[in-house]
Amino acid sequence: MSDKFKILYVDDENQNLVSFSANFRKVYDIYTATSVDEAYVLLKDEHIPIIISDLRMTLMTGVEFLEKTVKLY
Repeated sequence: MSDKFKILYVDDENQNLVSFSANFRKVYDIYTATSVDEAYVLLKDEHIPIIISDLRMTLMTGVEFLEKTVKLY
């Protein structure tokens, strides 16, 4: 079990996810999702206390996603 902080980054632009992971993977356990649906699958199975989200995504805004996530988890 890792003692690193877990971070989930949700962005519909994969290159942003790749860059973020490459920069922070040594310090944090990085989880990425290209959609809110992918993010909810991850959150269902993992307790991830830190979430970063793109503002403009296809199904909902980042703010809507975070508001819904707070209520669910």
